[in-house]
Parts: sequence; structure tokens; C-alpha cells
Amino acid sequence: MPKMNPLTYPYALGAIAVIWAVTYALRAFPFVALRGKEESPLVRLVATSMPLGVMVILVVYALMDTDFHALSSWVPAVGGILITAAIHWKWANAMASIVAGIATYWALGMLLA
Repeated sequence: MPKMNPLTYPYALGAIAVIWAVTYALRAFPFVALRGKEESPLVRLVATSMPLGVMVILVVYALMDTDFHALSSWVPAVGGILITAAIHWKWANAMASIVAGIATYWALGMLLA
């Protein structure tokens, strides 16, 4: 691997500084833009509907390449989704439901492989 020229160090540090500043600004922007608007009906609607929307997108993505003609393809996916939903509905614990869903998916995948 070629060595880096010491004359390019300032440019590399400048690039890292710009990347850091842009990343920091993008992460801080929503907090600054929504300051004082916590009681806005729009913010309340987004806060209540966003988790469901994200989960729908994840379920659709998880099932996108599933071959519903092969039992070993769809049973682990659907089983994992059902277990995840049931545990989250019963205990409302995201970590427990995700771990149980992944474990179910893995176990069914191993059994049907």
C-alpha cells in the first residue's frame, strides 16, 4: 500500500472536519427545527404513526424476496414476524420481541433447511 504524502495531511484533516460538521448539523437540525413545536398536531401525528410505518416497511422488506412456493422460505419469515408481533403486543418490549422473532426465524430456518 502506498504511503500517504505528509503534504496531504491538512487536506485530509479538512475533509474529516467538513464531514464531521455536516453530520453534526444534520443530526441537530430536527431538534432545532422542532423546538417549541412539541404540542403541534403534525408532530403528534408523526410521533404516533412513525413506528407503525417503519415496522410495515421492515416487514415488506423482509418478505420481498420470499418464495411462497417453497415451505422453507416463507415459514421462517412468517413465523418470525408472528412471534415478534405477538410478544410485542403482549409485553410491549421491543428488545424481547425482536430477539424472540430472530430466534424463531433462525430455528425454523434450521429445522426446514
